[in-house]
Amino acid sequence: MALAREEINFENIKRESDVDTLVKNMVQTNNMIAHLKDEQFEMRNEIKMRDETISKLEDDIRLLEKEKRWNMLWRNKLDDTIAKTQVFLAIVFLINIIFTYFMSR
Repeated sequence: MALAREEINFENIKRESDVDTLVKNMVQTNNMIAHLKDEQFEMRNEIKMRDETISKLEDDIRLLEKEKRWNMLWRNKLDDTIAKTQVFLAIVFLINIIFTYFMSR
């Protein structure tokens, strides 16, 4: 009764508390959105760094493949050179043996 005499309207109090609750919820929602935007930004940076790392690794793989091909070509040339040198030395050895044989007679 005392509240009715002082003209306190419970509807106004309820509306004000509803508005306060809505404002608090909006503030929390805005904070959550800001937090999620920060996380999204960090994730984009991580994805960008990962993509850069993958790109560098792909470049390294291409360089290694080129180097491997070069090494294989060089090794094949070296093997050919060694084979030719062995044949040459075998011929020189045979000539030396024949020359020694005829010189000893």
